[in-house]
Amino acid sequence: MKPVYECFEWDNTWIEHTENTTSPRFLYIGDSISVGTRPAANAMAEGKLLFDHFGTSKALDNPCFFDSLALFASQTLPPKVVFFNNGHHGWHLDEETYAVLYAEFLDKLMAKFGRVIHVLTTYSTSDWSPNHRVEARNAAVRRIAAERGLPVVDFYTVAYEHRDHLTDGIHLDGEGYKALAAELLRAAGELCP
Repeated sequence: MKPVYECFEWDNTWIEHTENTTSPRFLYIGDSISVGTRPAANAMAEGKLLFDHFGTSKALDNPCFFDSLALFASQTLPPKVVFFNNGHHGWHLDEETYAVLYAEFLDKLMAKFGRVIHVLTTYSTSDWSPNHRVEARNAAVRRIAAERGLPVVDFYTVAYEHRDHLTDGIHLDGEGYKALAAELLRAAGELCP
């Protein structure tokens, strides 16, 4: 079956301070929200924690998604943990299909990387990324995480609490991304006391 593509398909990758082999390193796999959050998290962490990044518009049914991610990860030092979110893409997938594909993708991530922490999809006021569907996806992610005993980082609530920093209904301004980064750092800090 031919993949369903968005109008614009993209990958955004980043390896943070390759010379630093001592600070705990995390891999953040996400959608466009991760593109704004990762640099804020690295700046706030001041080198004590490092966040590498694979951001993409690829939907969970894109047959190139995991291979592209694996190629990127082969260039980085092994992460202490993976943070994973893919909620603002793949709207051609109904909620049931999304949940099945999410669980399958999670199994691949866990087999490759070990520990995975789920990042909930952020609050949206955009018609392109309908909030009722975001909430349904987040409910599925919470259920899947609970079944596997895995933690969840609640970006949805943080984005909702900072909804006055939404710029286009989905993306945030600098202050909004700092709020998400603080939550990411809190979760990472619990892993590296």
